Amino acid sequence: MKWLRYIWILIMIWLVCSARTCNEDEDAVAAREEKQVKELIENIEMTFTNETPADSSLRAYEATAIDKLYDFADYLRIASDTSVDLKFRQHAAEMVRTLFIHGETEIEIKGRYTSGKELNTLDLLIDYSLSEGISYHINPVGITVNDRFVRENDSTFAGSLSFSIKYVSPSVSDQIEDLSGLYIMDIFLLRKIKHFGPQQLGVWEVFLGAAEIL
Repeated sequence: MKWLRYIWILIMIWLVCSARTCNEDEDAVAAREEKQVKELIENIEMTFTNETPADSSLRAYEATAIDKLYDFADYLRIASDTSVDLKFRQHAAEMVRTLFIHGETEIEIKGRYTSGKELNTLDLLIDYSLSEGISYHINPVGITVNDRFVRENDSTFAGSLSFSIKYVSPSVSDQIEDLSGLYIMDIFLLRKIKHFGPQQLGVWEVFLGAAEIL
């Protein structure tokens, strides 16, 4: 995730900058390191933990939601591929779960692509992907922000995406493409408590939610 990469970069910069020289006094080194750690935490707080994200940050979080929808399709494709080692498929399935607000999230995939089974929750979709595999690739297309993030309470913003799903057969002899109707998917921005050593910070994270076809 973007905030984790940012934190990692900041930590690496701090490690380089805090490297000691042979001539430095121990007390001076300790004071400098304490100051740098404090500045690191302040940078994290300013970037990811504002109680009210700026409009520019909300637009960036909406872009993250779009990225996560693409990630969902990619991970689901791996989880459904019966030619891939089961451990990799199981890991991809767990990555799918991390993208959504919870496993009972309602998401509809056409039964004609899942041997007639109507899979209406994320958990059912993942379980079926691992046990049977989905023969068609599910590609979201035409993704747009349908509703901008709006605050619901102190720790939650909600919005939605609109898109269609292109069902593509991976078979060379059966190159069929079928475009679904329009989907509306809920998206959420939640403030979660993260631990950084002894520090606890409230960090904003994006999650996908229910998707229904209009």
